[in-house]
Amino acid sequence: MYVDVSNNATAQFAGKGFSALIPALIFSFIKTGLSEEIFFRGFLAKRLISKFGFKIGNIAQGLLFGLLHGMLFFWIAGVLGAIVIITLTGISGWLSGWINEKQSGGSIISSWLLHGTGNIIASIAAMFNSI
Repeated sequence: MYVDVSNNATAQFAGKGFSALIPALIFSFIKTGLSEEIFFRGFLAKRLISKFGFKIGNIAQGLLFGLLHGMLFFWIAGVLGAIVIITLTGISGWLSGWINEKQSGGSIISSWLLHGTGNIIASIAAMFNSI
């Protein structure tokens, strides 16, 4: 209602229903979910946490994760929308880092599954024109 979603990543699945399920799963879990988790939690978070400690390193990687998503959606969502996206994805990034390091023994599998699940929910909403 407030954000033009016609240009976002899931727009490619808009209105395609179940015929887009396999491409949406690949997009959600492999193309974006896995690649972002490898970079942000598997590479960046581990280095920042090693250098600055868990608290500062995890906040930094979460903030960078949020800023990247905010920049990607700035032209679509406007300033207020970008701030909301930065906040929500930044918190999500921080939580993913916490889960990986404190609950999953340093593995990115749990955050990858969470990230992919969030992406597939957005893709399914687009597939059935719910967003």
